[in-house]
Amino acid sequence: MLFGCVYIPNLSCQAAVRVDPLLEDKAVAVIAGSPPLVRVIAINATARKLGVEIGMTKTEAESCPGLVIREQSLALEASAHAALLDCVARFSPRCEDVSADTVVLDLSGLGKLMGTPFQIAQSIREQASALSLYVNVGVASNIDSAIHAARVAKGIRVLPEGREGDELQHVSITVLDPSADVLGVLERWGIRTLGQVAALPEIALTERLGQEGLRLQRLANGKSMRILSPTEPPLEFRESMELDSPVADIESLSFIFARLLDQLCARLLARSLAAGAIRVELTLEVATLDPTATSKVFTRVVKLPVPTTDTKLLLKLLQLDLDAHPPGAPVLKVSLEAEPLRPQRVQEGMFVPQGPEPQRLEVTLARLRKLVGEDRVGSAELIARHTTTTFRMVSFRPEGKPVTAHRHSTPKAALRIYRPHLPARVQSARGAPTIIGFDGQRYRVLKAAGPWRRSGEWWTQDHWGRDEWDLVLTAQEEHKLLVKVYRNLFNGEWYVEGEYD
Repeated sequence: MLFGCVYIPNLSCQAAVRVDPLLEDKAVAVIAGSPPLVRVIAINATARKLGVEIGMTKTEAESCPGLVIREQSLALEASAHAALLDCVARFSPRCEDVSADTVVLDLSGLGKLMGTPFQIAQSIREQASALSLYVNVGVASNIDSAIHAARVAKGIRVLPEGREGDELQHVSITVLDPSADVLGVLERWGIRTLGQVAALPEIALTERLGQEGLRLQRLANGKSMRILSPTEPPLEFRESMELDSPVADIESLSFIFARLLDQLCARLLARSLAAGAIRVELTLEVATLDPTATSKVFTRVVKLPVPTTDTKLLLKLLQLDLDAHPPGAPVLKVSLEAEPLRPQRVQEGMFVPQGPEPQRLEVTLARLRKLVGEDRVGSAELIARHTTTTFRMVSFRPEGKPVTAHRHSTPKAALRIYRPHLPARVQSARGAPTIIGFDGQRYRVLKAAGPWRRSGEWWTQDHWGRDEWDLVLTAQEEHKLLVKVYRNLFNGEWYVEGEYD
């Protein structure tokens, strides 16, 4: 058996830097606690060089020039942990979620695919780096030794099988996470390393410390036999970022959207998935909201025609959607959530005309929706109700398979509806229209089909009824026009609804 442990050192600090790339080269300290007991709980290497130490008060940390202070964010730590699960799920389906910063996975059988244990660990670190995570990877023949190796490694550490205890003999006993009482006893004995714990007499150690002492000695010897308990990582892809000050400009928010979308798409690619929709949640500044409002969260959902991980496309669609539906108040926090779907792959026919790319088409449709309104762009869908409007506009969705032309297919006419319907003057003979005038032009009726009486909504105040006709018109012999007209049964007025292609 071969196990690997992936460990995120300094999780709180990495979670803060992960969503803000401008902090990567700066000294960062993370604080937590309730005033006045606010203290530093995590620092990066640059902050340590400035003399910042864990446990310092917020006031002491603020006195250090060039230090960036961030409050601990459990939401950012949860996002970093979720990204870690996405990373290891790419390599093995058998993973155990040990803690917020530690995940163990079964590496058995990966040698034929990815090479030596060191090469596998290197691939895991590269994948984690793509998710903006710096991790340590430990590899051993048992789970606990792999965990200990990852927590003391500086990058990668592979323990030879059967020599785990020898390789870790100089490691501090704190890596075993003993209880406070047992740790105090061992320190009074002068025991500081795993090698010293392993060298103690087993019987005497058990008599003084009980089963806890025996367990620690087995861990120090690298002879743990713990069984892996696989956990199924949830398919939840959510990234969020709290802002230092309220932002009201959508253009300024685009930089934050771009960073969060990069993280989401990288996580989706690690799971071989794509985004089918993006849900945006903006936490707004309460002071500028309507006093009667009950919520301070602004939500929008951007649905995509086909699943994609194109960050530029997603960013453009978010910008167009928020330009058309502005939040109306400065933003304090941004959260993006992706709906995971399998990527769609379609084999086009050799003799079928190539259509526009769905991604570019969606951007064009978003721009049109911004100009003319959402209810006027998309695909027509029939309505199963007795209304004057027999269809509605829904979001455009391309077919999942290529459309093939049928040699003997019957051509279908399309009706171009006038909005609003054009009022008309009609002369009739024997109950059928003979002359019609509309839009400043007078036409002669060559053929007439109808009437077809339609009515509906009779149980409401908006009830309606009309007689419909299909007419072939001509103003000149060489030019003919096929239109749909109707007469309102309540006032007798005539209207031209549309023109047939």
